[in-house]
Amino acid sequence: LGLYFINIRSFNYNNAYASMIGFLNLAVVGLILSTFTTRFVFPMISLEGRRFWVLGLLPVRRDHIVWSKFFFAFLGGLPPCCLLVFLSDHMLGIPRSLLLIHELCCVMLCLGLSGISVGLGARMPEMRETSPSKIAAGFGGTLSLVVSSLFIMLVVVIAALPTHLYLATRSLAADSDAVNFFRWLGSPEGVTVSLVSVVVLGLLAAAV
Repeated sequence: LGLYFINIRSFNYNNAYASMIGFLNLAVVGLILSTFTTRFVFPMISLEGRRFWVLGLLPVRRDHIVWSKFFFAFLGGLPPCCLLVFLSDHMLGIPRSLLLIHELCCVMLCLGLSGISVGLGARMPEMRETSPSKIAAGFGGTLSLVVSSLFIMLVVVIAALPTHLYLATRSLAADSDAVNFFRWLGSPEGVTVSLVSVVVLGLLAAAV
């Protein structure tokens, strides 16, 4: 993915296409992260099933064990994902304001995907299975991947909607209620509402 981002400048996109490609690249980074969290983070608690009594003897609360796995997943996925998004936007020549929006969405994606994989992994463990691939391919792993994909689509669509509605309605001279509403979504107020919605959605996904 990094090699693709490095060579993306050779395609010479205009501003509208560069913005769209930037959000699509953000979605791709999130989808790749969701496959990693489903494959490697979701099975972590299940793999400790028969040896969990050892952890039970430690002077550590069980919720601290779950929180440690969450922070491991979040802090492990954050740097490479943010670097990939930055590389994509830099090569596309996207404005700094839009780059910051993409980075905020990337942080929320890492937060929510980590919470989904760790939370569902603790809620639906496979204590008798010893193969991580079989655990990830089971019902819980499949559900985690589906929920993660829906979460990614919601975050990207909510963040991308104001930008593309603004670009689509900027050339329209009509003064209808629909056009005015779309222009409001593309205004700073509409962008602020969309970003607040993204942050709330990311925190909600992690909390639940």
